[in-house]
Amino acid sequence: MKTLVDDIKFLGYTCTHPFNGFYDLRFRRNRNWPLIVFIFLMVGVVQLLTALYSGILAGGAGGGAWMTINPVFFIVTTLFPFLLFAISNWAVTNIFDGNGKMGDIFMVLAYALVPRIIFDIVFIIVSNIVTQPEMFMLNAIDAVGWIIFVFLTFCGLCVVHEYSPAKNIVTLLATAAAAVLIIFVGAVYLILMSRLIGMITTVFLEISRRGVVF
Repeated sequence: MKTLVDDIKFLGYTCTHPFNGFYDLRFRRNRNWPLIVFIFLMVGVVQLLTALYSGILAGGAGGGAWMTINPVFFIVTTLFPFLLFAISNWAVTNIFDGNGKMGDIFMVLAYALVPRIIFDIVFIIVSNIVTQPEMFMLNAIDAVGWIIFVFLTFCGLCVVHEYSPAKNIVTLLATAAAAVLIIFVGAVYLILMSRLIGMITTVFLEISRRGVVF
């Protein structure tokens, strides 16, 4: 229990002192993987709550939408971009002599997402009390949450891969290109597989209609 409390405290330290915090996580401290997994799950849950319980002006669907939303599917699709980023960044940084492992990238993303979770919760609360002229407050909350996430992620990747800021920017651009390539290849694969399955099904049905027995 004491270890968990220390890890939570250190999480806050990392968010306020990203270079020192991520350095200690990378080289000195044992990572709490259950805590990291919990953070990712919280991201999915909070995004689901944002979609359901944000104010009408913020596009909330309302609590009754529980009947039309598959929570598991929603959470998985919410977390998929982070998985795609981790895979793409790991692949690119292997080419660019990065020292970070896949686990290091997931660790950076998890810790960087903590302020984002907090800002999303604030967004849900504020969205239910603001009026139309005050909508700029919601936009500001959302923007600040993303800015902090991007900044912490950038700092963390610099540390775990032992990159300079300039080299980190280059690898992040390459990561974006790699992510697009992965999506393209995956989409082509799914299309080809669906057509192959459709062709096999059609052939099987045609053979069945003709009464061919194997």
